[in-house]
Amino acid sequence: MIVGTRGSKLALQQTAAVCERLRMQGVEYELKIVRSLGDEMPDRALYDMPEKGVFVKKLDVLLLERQIDIAVHSMKDIPLERDERLETAAVLPRDSPFDALVSHYRIENMPEGAVIGTSSVRRKYQMLNYMYQKGLEIEIRDIRGNVDTRLRKLERGDYDGVILAEAGLERLHMAVNYERLARDPFVPSPNQGIIAVVARRDSDESEILHRIDDPDTRIEAEVENEVLKVIGGGCAIPVGVHASCSDSHIELAVYVGYSGKNYILRRATLPMNGYLKSAHEFAIQTLEHGKD
Repeated sequence: MIVGTRGSKLALQQTAAVCERLRMQGVEYELKIVRSLGDEMPDRALYDMPEKGVFVKKLDVLLLERQIDIAVHSMKDIPLERDERLETAAVLPRDSPFDALVSHYRIENMPEGAVIGTSSVRRKYQMLNYMYQKGLEIEIRDIRGNVDTRLRKLERGDYDGVILAEAGLERLHMAVNYERLARDPFVPSPNQGIIAVVARRDSDESEILHRIDDPDTRIEAEVENEVLKVIGGGCAIPVGVHASCSDSHIELAVYVGYSGKNYILRRATLPMNGYLKSAHEFAIQTLEHGKD
């Protein structure tokens, strides 16, 4: 089995997690490292990319051309609209979905005029929302590059803090102090913390991957994507969605940002029975709430 992946440290760590599960299934594999469009444009903010799925598209093409058999992604990079010949055949047990602030300051002690680095519009709006409530003005500045690059920029004083995914820090075993940002108001990106594996639909590889699929994470991803389909979202729209499964229900939080002052933050408890319909209805209600 040929496993396609990007070549960053984080991508390789994520791929190693998938390959370990393949080994447990008795599957032999080899890696094919691919440079994505997103990797080739390291200085452009994600919302300024020429198309969606910049970290995914090249691997999709290789899958369809049968040059690789499966592809490993951060699931939050996978756009909702995909080629119907492909499917997300497995998701691994979810790592932390939360954002992390790496800074010399705690968030409650952030000084006036602090410069915070993020290339995410959602994180930008959420930080501005939080600071507005405290009566502080800060500057949000774009930052690109892998985790190591971003942390170096912080250490040399380009930023007072950077916001990263906690899952990435954990997967890379980064020896760095950070503060986990609370879900209120820092609702994570849909599918953050989920490693996804894509294959050609109904292929032999897809059948193998179904055996390593985590059912709870699958439900959380389906709920978050259902909400995102209704509300709309992407790199240029500040939307956060987080679902958390228990045995009897699903806790859901949704954030939509409009400005540094105005945003929607709503929560719901969904039943397991008919959870996608409930998520869809809640998303519609959230949009209506924003019109009030």
